Amino acid sequence: MTTARTTAAADLLIGKLFGGAVEDPFPLYDELRELGDGIHVLEGLNAHMITRHADVRRISGDHKTFSSEIFEGSSPSIHNPDDPEHRRFIDTASQLFMFHDPPRHTRGRSTFRHAFTPNAVRGWQAEVERAADRSLARYHAGQEIDMMTGPAAEVPVAVIAAILGVPDEVQPKFREWSYGYASTFDPMVLGDDRDAAIRASLELFDYLAGLIAQRRAEPADDLVSHMLGTETFDGDRLSDGEMLSQLALLLVAGNETTTNLIGNGVTLLLDHPETRAALMADPARIPGAVEEMLRFEPPLHYSGRKVTVDTEFNGRHFPAGSMVLLSLGAANRDPRVYDDPLRFDIDRTEPHLSFLYGIHFCVGAHLARLEGRVFFEKLLATYPDFAAGAEPAQRRRLNIVARGWDKRPVRL
Repeated sequence: MTTARTTAAADLLIGKLFGGAVEDPFPLYDELRELGDGIHVLEGLNAHMITRHADVRRISGDHKTFSSEIFEGSSPSIHNPDDPEHRRFIDTASQLFMFHDPPRHTRGRSTFRHAFTPNAVRGWQAEVERAADRSLARYHAGQEIDMMTGPAAEVPVAVIAAILGVPDEVQPKFREWSYGYASTFDPMVLGDDRDAAIRASLELFDYLAGLIAQRRAEPADDLVSHMLGTETFDGDRLSDGEMLSQLALLLVAGNETTTNLIGNGVTLLLDHPETRAALMADPARIPGAVEEMLRFEPPLHYSGRKVTVDTEFNGRHFPAGSMVLLSLGAANRDPRVYDDPLRFDIDRTEPHLSFLYGIHFCVGAHLARLEGRVFFEKLLATYPDFAAGAEPAQRRRLNIVARGWDKRPVRL
């Protein structure tokens, strides 16, 4: 039951959560999830925040009632309509399949779905191993590095670049572009910061447009050529604009998700030396550890949906046109699903929601899992004594959607 007292308490917690200064949001998530029914009005936004596992899963699985057609009003849509560069950015960003439902969602996803099946992803294992080996070989035991600008950034960029057919020399720019594009998804990035993020995104779009044109003329054994040669469910081919937007999303999702997984995972192993010892004694447990890293510290904390029809949900009225904000970080620590949810336990079997659920389940989930498994296998084998660096780690505070680390110093 929602009372004036619980509403006031929720408003206070939400104000802290979205105030831009919280490094650890999980205590706030825990309070919001257990306050009242775990559903809270976001004042001024015509939205409700959803914090419990069952509710997040139910909404994620019902795209007819809770639509992803939310680009207008989403963070990437924030722009200056008088700025031609901003308008050019919007033309591409608005075509992302993640902001659409069937049939448009199915059309965009259909051209690369076969490239990210479990069987297809297993074919990339040698490339992932090569990327991890090359990154870790740049350093030496005892060296202090920032994990976030080092291996956590280098490995996913190298992998997705290889999949797309991008040469090695472009990879440093790929990371810069990826971070800029990912920043446009954060509502806290405004003003000059948003201008810079859009400029970086446009550099990415221009490079990918050139790559598409090159592969159209000279196909190769890479994902771009595969997508150009694959028919959609409609029996035609994606336009260059559709191709460009989907490739940009794959790059950002592939980089940001795995970068944050690695940074969060390294931190968790530093904080739980007994778990690190267990993984070194039995590397076969690493896949389970990666799943628990994803549950305990999800790379993505929020996902939005738009209510399509007036809906009664758990005794609440959600009017058509209103929004719901799914809190994956809160749902992943719901005690109704996970025993002792604040314990980092690599032997859990309950599935998490870090890759969402339903038709919008992350298309790159299998690749992210492979990259996580291979990276931690290589890290533990190469630098078994890695420890926290001399400088303090710094949480990313500006980006409230994709939680990670700005700096994660480590002594190898």
